[in-house]
Amino acid sequence: MTSEEYYEQGKIHWEAGEYDEAEEHFAQALELEPEWARAWHGLGRLYFSREQYEEAVDAFQQSTALEEENPIHWLSLARAYTYLKQPNEALEAYQKSVKLNRQAAAPWNGLGVLYFEALGKPQNGVQCFRRAEYLGKEEFAGNLYAAFAQLPPFPFFSFRILREYMPAEEYGKWKGYLHNTFETALPLAAYLNWLEKERERGGLPKGDWYKLLGLAHYYMGDPAAALDHFVKSQEQSRELDLMVSYYQLQACWDFLEPDAPYLEPALERAAEFLPPEQSSWKFWQKKEEAAPLLEKEFTACYYAGLIFVEHDELEKALLCFERIEQDFLPAAYQAFWCCEELMLGKKKKEKGEFLLAQEAGQQQFINGLQPQPLDLDAKQPLSPFLQAIRYIELEEGIERLHMYAEFEGTPQEYEIQNATDQPAFYQLWQLSPEDEQRATALLLEGLENPAFREQVEAFLRGEMNGGEEEE
Repeated sequence: MTSEEYYEQGKIHWEAGEYDEAEEHFAQALELEPEWARAWHGLGRLYFSREQYEEAVDAFQQSTALEEENPIHWLSLARAYTYLKQPNEALEAYQKSVKLNRQAAAPWNGLGVLYFEALGKPQNGVQCFRRAEYLGKEEFAGNLYAAFAQLPPFPFFSFRILREYMPAEEYGKWKGYLHNTFETALPLAAYLNWLEKERERGGLPKGDWYKLLGLAHYYMGDPAAALDHFVKSQEQSRELDLMVSYYQLQACWDFLEPDAPYLEPALERAAEFLPPEQSSWKFWQKKEEAAPLLEKEFTACYYAGLIFVEHDELEKALLCFERIEQDFLPAAYQAFWCCEELMLGKKKKEKGEFLLAQEAGQQQFINGLQPQPLDLDAKQPLSPFLQAIRYIELEEGIERLHMYAEFEGTPQEYEIQNATDQPAFYQLWQLSPEDEQRATALLLEGLENPAFREQVEAFLRGEMNGGEEEE
């Protein structure tokens, strides 16, 4: 028999549970062809089935050494390391499998389980489960229920998982999870659903509509959906929207998606807001000043700076923020933060004093945010979202200003509210009882899964508590 024939016989015996015969045939295949990676992988799978994990690791190490570009071999090695309770080695093998094939769901799922169960990094596990769900759909949904029941809510992501994947017979087991998801997701989901039905009447442009959806999904824990909406928003714009570009990058990082398709165009557009280069400037000459920006350009310049921050180009970021800091308070916060990071002490002091003086008159950010009223008939539905999002973006700048006001001996005394102490994003919105009833009724009409709709209705009737899950 040839090595191929021995291998095929070994595979047949392995699949039939005849492990001794399978081992004999794999060994004979390797005796004829000792550097055949597929035969080593078959032998490794056999050992794994017999729970001989050390022998499985040895065999998979042979197969990965012989075929370093085969993601399946690295996945098998990762699983064997996991069962041997060698999480660091498993992590490296899973990462190699993912790097070789980002579109396979199983390695992402295994990596998520490893982060949760062995490495104590549940947030990383959530990211991996998101990828597995996106690529493999309901195949790995069970892990999602277990993961999200243990973590702070990711409302829109959880709502979608429950709606699309959870079998009706599972509802009783996960009552607390359902309750928390509905409590956090329903008001904003109902509001957005209402706006979608009324959008044409309200006249909200498509680009702004997709931007609103993207921001809502991003901050409500579903970056994959957010990224899709941001892409559609950019398609509606005549030129690159730098706010959308910035959040495309954020969604990529949260969703473990390569950011290259969005990064280079964003940097190129952001560079348009840098002041002129002073290539031949001498200290006795007057610097060439940048032309003043129009007010409608402030937001783009601000996000140009944030894109440079994320690309670790703080000097460029500071140049963008300084162009508008006198007229656009968020940019002043970001400039202040950049000076802290770049250790520009004199500039930091100047900017800190300017910020406190501005806040004394405007009170825009230092006192925190109260829940924003949402109006079903609003002509500018983006406005309340932007206020909250801007505050979250300024988290580090607000914290630095707090430190400055506390320790630099400034004459003003402020109770500066750090963004990290704010309520969660899903708690920052309020609908009037009448509007909530109208919006929720419309949402229920669109729920195609009758069993899921019954659960939502039970929650709205107050028949679902948020207690412990059933055993």
